[in-house]
Amino acid sequence: MPSIEHEILSCCADIDPDEDQLQKIRGYMSNSVDMDRLIGQATMDGLGGFLYKNLMKAGLLETVSPQHKQKLYTVYYLTVRNSVRFLHALNTVLDGLNQEGIDIVLLQGMALLHEVYRDVGLRPMKDMDLWVLPKDYQLLVDTLVRQGFSRDPLYPNTFRKGETVLDVHTHILWADRIKSRAHLLNMNQDEIFHKAVRVNYDGRKTLCLNPQDQFLYLGLHALKHNFERLIWLVDIKSLVAKWTQPDWDSLIKRSEELGHKKTLLYILYLLIHIFDIRLPPEIYSFLNKWKPGFLEKRMLQRRIIGRSISTWAQLIMISNGRGFGKRCSFFCENLFPRPEVLRQVFANTPKLSVPQLYWRRVLQVMGFGR
Repeated sequence: MPSIEHEILSCCADIDPDEDQLQKIRGYMSNSVDMDRLIGQATMDGLGGFLYKNLMKAGLLETVSPQHKQKLYTVYYLTVRNSVRFLHALNTVLDGLNQEGIDIVLLQGMALLHEVYRDVGLRPMKDMDLWVLPKDYQLLVDTLVRQGFSRDPLYPNTFRKGETVLDVHTHILWADRIKSRAHLLNMNQDEIFHKAVRVNYDGRKTLCLNPQDQFLYLGLHALKHNFERLIWLVDIKSLVAKWTQPDWDSLIKRSEELGHKKTLLYILYLLIHIFDIRLPPEIYSFLNKWKPGFLEKRMLQRRIIGRSISTWAQLIMISNGRGFGKRCSFFCENLFPRPEVLRQVFANTPKLSVPQLYWRRVLQVMGFGR
């Protein structure tokens, strides 16, 4: 069974909760709740801002201790400060890129601040993800260097300037790091790039994924990271909040084009069972035609009750629909990537030899180390 803290966070995961939802929050909070555990879990799941704002909307913020109220206030306003800093950095970066005529696609948090979240205190970000096609990569790097960003010596596609961190991708599904991830797409990534939507950020031009590609990308990103943080599912839930039937029809069609019908089914299953969201009848019909296998159901159920899923399981799930050879290649390279990638995984022990890196990776995969 999920913990009461997990239930509260799932219930608080609405940008604009209605009175029924607020009443549910009041009901859960009337139980014996460990506030330190709740706030700690909210912070780890990226939902500290949601918890703060929705306890306030439910009239419950004054019922918690001053210490816990201050913790929530701090989490929310640190997120506001961080988001404003990233927005300012993005404007500077886009000034240079617009002058050079370089197109980039904003990914994850920064794109969602533009598309979904009106309140910048709701969506925490550790870095800003940018996707550029390989032909424009060097021009982008040169622009960032001129603006004072420096390349991280361990992560060559990470650029830093003070507290601001940019993560640059030359492949939509991270094949610039793990080459076999390119097999996860049924088409060339350029086709996805060229379907991106042009948006305006304070007078600067940039791109965001179209809504259907955004849904599938966010789902694959969450699956790649074992659905560890609830905010990644909340992003998707918030993205589709005002979708109509044609939007959903386009999503089903797009999932088939990209070869990620299974990914769509996994995400829908989790959205329904974690957040109890209401979907169009046609979507329930689409979902009911699918019967998850034993492994799939076991892993999804673990996440529904707030437990983690294993790395090997998500690799099997994310590669569903690929041929046997491609799945084997994908599975092996993700579990045991080339040494320079393993040095990033074990960044705290830079002097390990290659055999030591792989031995440590074996232990990590078996669950004996992080």
